[in-house]
Amino acid sequence: MYKMSSKPLISAKEIEERLDSLAAEIKPCGFDVVVPLLSGSFIFAADLCRRIASPELQVSFIRASSYGNSTQSSGQLQISGLEKLDIKGKKILLVDDILDTGITLSKVRETLKACGPSEIRTCVLLDKSARRTVEFNADFVGFSIENKFVVGYGLDYAENYRTYPEIWTLEEDYG
Repeated sequence: MYKMSSKPLISAKEIEERLDSLAAEIKPCGFDVVVPLLSGSFIFAADLCRRIASPELQVSFIRASSYGNSTQSSGQLQISGLEKLDIKGKKILLVDDILDTGITLSKVRETLKACGPSEIRTCVLLDKSARRTVEFNADFVGFSIENKFVVGYGLDYAENYRTYPEIWTLEEDYG
């Protein structure tokens, strides 16, 4: 059983401020398509896209999951939504909620490369480098965090907690 930490790890104000500075780094790159990984990145991607908005910027969603209803990755990545992507020759910004083992983003990036984009760069809200099992670094990082299980701002545990505007840690409840 788990309970939320007594205070947020990252406040809504800190997220808003980092989104502004992150968008300032990303916007000059002139991406054609933002590809958010559902479901965890949907709030982050929406807030980021509003800040880098342009008439030509497209958004195409794909789903990649390896967690199910657990706090640990199963190691089995499932990707869906690729059949709808039209990214040949385009500059892609691949967006995810959290980079931990690196398996998901590295496999998705390799899968997208087969679709023929001119460039793929990655952006993550959270980087948890202590859990990395494959060599992978995101091009744009919102926050680097310790090895804790986090929820809120789109991140979930068993589909719960996504709607909180802050990022919280879940702690084991021994009570």
